[in-house]
Amino acid sequence: MPAEEEPAASTNAPVLGPAPSTVTQEERTQKLLEDLEKIPLFMAHLPDSDEPNLAVEALRSLASDEPPLEVATNLKAEGNDSFKRGKFAEAAQYYTKALDYDHDDKPLKVALLINRAAANLELQNFGMVLRDCADALRIRPNTVKALFRSAKACVALEKFEEARECCKWGLNIEPENKELAAMQAQVEEAVAKHERRAREREERSRQKELAREQLKKAIEIRSGLAFDTSSNKKKRPEGSPVSYPWENDSERQVELDRDTGHLLWPVFFLYPESKESDFVERFDESLTLRDMLAEVLAEPPHWDSRQHPKYTLDAVDTFFLSRPVGGFDEDERLVKVSMDARLGVILNSEKYVIRDGIPSFIVLPRSDPFVSQFIERYRKLRQTREAGTKITSS
Repeated sequence: MPAEEEPAASTNAPVLGPAPSTVTQEERTQKLLEDLEKIPLFMAHLPDSDEPNLAVEALRSLASDEPPLEVATNLKAEGNDSFKRGKFAEAAQYYTKALDYDHDDKPLKVALLINRAAANLELQNFGMVLRDCADALRIRPNTVKALFRSAKACVALEKFEEARECCKWGLNIEPENKELAAMQAQVEEAVAKHERRAREREERSRQKELAREQLKKAIEIRSGLAFDTSSNKKKRPEGSPVSYPWENDSERQVELDRDTGHLLWPVFFLYPESKESDFVERFDESLTLRDMLAEVLAEPPHWDSRQHPKYTLDAVDTFFLSRPVGGFDEDERLVKVSMDARLGVILNSEKYVIRDGIPSFIVLPRSDPFVSQFIERYRKLRQTREAGTKITSS
């Protein structure tokens, strides 16, 4: 009887054994390093995590069994290493932990304090720098590095007299110290720059106040100008200059052109039909509304029709709302004004009241249904107001 043959292997049968790995050698090496980092004995630094790790705690216990001086010295070395790597906050933490250990090695305490001061200098914690340097100087008054770092912190805080004293003290201890000599020169340079800036600020303030007074006189000469500041309710900070009625809380203020003696007004052109506006920063009072609108409407506004623009210089009329000082919205009257009138003349008229220091004018397309509706609205308001006045007087 013939021997039985082995069955032919099926191409669909599963492959036994491990599948070929697709992980590269570099990835395997990185994974190994990450796994080693989880083993306390191979850790470069103990973790800050609050999660319990018995092996880590055991290492900490071993460390706590060492003499405090040795632990502090080791922590100082860790801090120095972090500092060299640019990890200044981490370095400061190591120095702080080292300072928590009680021992009698004064030079080590001083080194830890001035090292932590160096880290805080990099972190711009200048108050902490001064405290650590002061503590170091209490232990060893001739610690030149503490004086040097104190001087740097004092300059940053603009405590220039203290910075000078630190440099002077340090150079009395080490007259040939080049770093301190350079620091002393930096202090004097910083003092000169600070004083120069203070003079410049004072001069700007003086010029600003002079300009305000000149503007005040120019406005007083134009006795017809009337102002309403009822909507400008923001209180000025205590100690700020007295507010004039033509001033407001924005940067948009009337100015005096010292060369011409003209007032330059901030002006709004309002387009109620489209709920749009244009703002002119400096409208010379000697110019007419036509002069300014020729620039503003030189091109059709983006919200107007390009093919059939309504807002062109020859197709619009200008108005302003007249309201008595302290009056209400229902007291407003719509007043038409000639586009050939000069701004200064309009503002000096008895009907015009400047609100919050910024004049405004309404621009309407002459042949448009909206215009008649807009004008009719104010006509009815006027009739209602006049009727109410008659009833009250009777």
